[in-house]
Amino acid sequence: MIWLGRISVALVGLFSLAMGLMAFAQPTQLGEALGLGALSPLGLNSLRADLGGFFLASALAAVLALFAGKPQWIWGAAVLYGFAVIGRFLGVMVEGAPEGVVQPIVIELVLVALSILGAKTLARN
Repeated sequence: MIWLGRISVALVGLFSLAMGLMAFAQPTQLGEALGLGALSPLGLNSLRADLGGFFLASALAAVLALFAGKPQWIWGAAVLYGFAVIGRFLGVMVEGAPEGVVQPIVIELVLVALSILGAKTLARN
């Protein structure tokens, strides 16, 4: 069972790291993939900083959970992605469901579930 937890946390970490590095290296492309656009250099800077920070914080939480023997850290990723899901549901309730919103909701729910599974499994050992 420990391997299932480790794999879960590793998947969260790899996804988060990939998205965070993309935010730092190619914020315009990441913004377009997520339906965001930079209207000014400040907007581009915000895409890089805010999205990069969000994803890299989740990646760091996974690394610390896996390699530093601190399984409680992965709860941080679960909370970040959980708040993202709440924000998406709020957006759907207020503005309606935009085209393509299901995919990010599903991805974020899966990341929350993997984070919780990893946190509970790693904490037992």
